[in-house]
Amino acid sequence: MRPGRDGGGARWRFCGAWLAAALLLTPVARAETAADYPSRPVTVTVCFPPGASTDAIARRVGERLAASLGRPVVTENRGGAGGNIAASYIAKAPPDGHSLLFCATSGLVIAAAARRALDFDPQRDLAPVAPVGALTVLLITRPSLPVTSVQELLAHARANPGRVNFASIGVGSSFHLALEQINAKAGVAMTHIPFRGGGQAVPELLAGRLDAMFASWSLAQTHVQAGSVRPLAVAGEARFDTLPEVPTLAEAGLPGIWLQEGLGFFVPAGTPQPIIARLNAEITRIITEPAMRDWLLSQGVPPTPEPPEAFQARLQEGVTVLREVIQRLDLKLD
Repeated sequence: MRPGRDGGGARWRFCGAWLAAALLLTPVARAETAADYPSRPVTVTVCFPPGASTDAIARRVGERLAASLGRPVVTENRGGAGGNIAASYIAKAPPDGHSLLFCATSGLVIAAAARRALDFDPQRDLAPVAPVGALTVLLITRPSLPVTSVQELLAHARANPGRVNFASIGVGSSFHLALEQINAKAGVAMTHIPFRGGGQAVPELLAGRLDAMFASWSLAQTHVQAGSVRPLAVAGEARFDTLPEVPTLAEAGLPGIWLQEGLGFFVPAGTPQPIIARLNAEITRIITEPAMRDWLLSQGVPPTPEPPEAFQARLQEGVTVLREVIQRLDLKLD
């Protein structure tokens, strides 16, 4: 990520930077008005590989968006580098609303929080349009661990400092940073064990060699339903409809833990605000249709409709929280 343009030490205002970027009208963008838009097919660049459940979400929403806009919506995949290949591509596209990015918001937030050395600046070069939903993430443990709640897990960790291990999907991942937030807030020292993905960590948890981890519902579902893992909490603001008895982290006594595996749409900075507003309205309508809402819930992705400004504010909160964690741990994520 490019250095801050404020001369160094001042805090980079993520929300303000993206809002300003969204309002800038470049000569290219001025040629397109909301009334004219779209004048040709729209391309959605997806930061996930073909066949992933998240890719299916992008395509399902894209099909409905094509019907709403009256133009074809072409979905293409540019996976890799934690979503940064796709994000970089869209950051350099013409800001006219015909090039959209669909990606996991956590990757952009972590890149901004860490000031990663990328060939684009997510705060300056991309404008948030609309969230689609948030992957349901559970805090799960092996059933043989003698705990049945988050508070019992923390008490067990205090009684066994450094001996409770907690897996993540990699150093600097959102799951790792959430663990470090819990350690700091609760005054415990659960040991971080990084893996290259949740699919590698779950078998170790099932075998009893790991104690706890965060896992998406799509990964944990079979094991939760079989009783081979124990869900202690849901990461997010609301309980998961499929597991209504499982509390949120805040309800379990850990408020303020920032762990959001959101999915959303972005456009190049400089895209006219009326086009962003129309896209937000169309996407919000699509994801709140009963059939689409039910389908998203079946994928473990509760819809999270909100206007661009609220979307920006939520991303800003993540940057603020995660930057403190990254700096405190002196993590080098480049």
